Amino acid sequence: MNSRMKSVPQSLQRVFWSLYGRLAWDAARSPWKATQVRQIVEILKGRQVVPAEWVLDAGCGTGDFSLALAKAGFQVIGADYAEGMLARARAKMTGELANSLSFEQVDLNRRLNFPDARFDHVINISVLQVAAEPTFTLGELWRVLRPGGTLVLLHVPQSDSYNLPLREAIRHRIQDLEMKTLWRVALVATKVWAERTGSTRFWTAEALQEMLKSSHFRVLSVDQGPPIVIVARRTESEQNPA
Repeated sequence: MNSRMKSVPQSLQRVFWSLYGRLAWDAARSPWKATQVRQIVEILKGRQVVPAEWVLDAGCGTGDFSLALAKAGFQVIGADYAEGMLARARAKMTGELANSLSFEQVDLNRRLNFPDARFDHVINISVLQVAAEPTFTLGELWRVLRPGGTLVLLHVPQSDSYNLPLREAIRHRIQDLEMKTLWRVALVATKVWAERTGSTRFWTAEALQEMLKSSHFRVLSVDQGPPIVIVARRTESEQNPA
């Protein structure tokens, strides 16, 4: 783990992401989110064997992917460790989704409170890069996924803005905010600073494929994006990497 990451207590990180979820996450315009939500739904529909299969949205944020999958007919558990994220996600739920979607507070840095092979599919959307130990997190996702089940990993690679001076990078990110309140600006600036000081990892598609293979997933397809979208499956014969 990066030494700077060790210096930030998990409790403080949880508070930050809760505030970010409540105040800034949905206020940031994303050029790719709507397209990627549709892409992930189409991928899982294409991998679906029987109706109402179970999906774990591991690191669900404010729930956009979870909601879309539930509307598409899947049974979905959206999991995140930041209560602020979950509060925003639950606020988006409608009564018609009550039987097919739930949100739970789950820490992807710890053993997941789900039995082995619990899910038919797992999605991990721009979350692995902030995990304390990515290989441990992948091992847990492998464990709760049934043999033959699908993992969809989305990773936003390092953008050109990371080559800008810190002040310019913050200004660039703030431009994407709707209703630039003081809290939102402060949270976005903190996030950009944290990314610059090692709290976020960035990988190439090739590095992600190697990581998945070492965690006993079989890579099925790679979309270079950006963002990078990799579809993999848990094979029948592999042993638990943990």
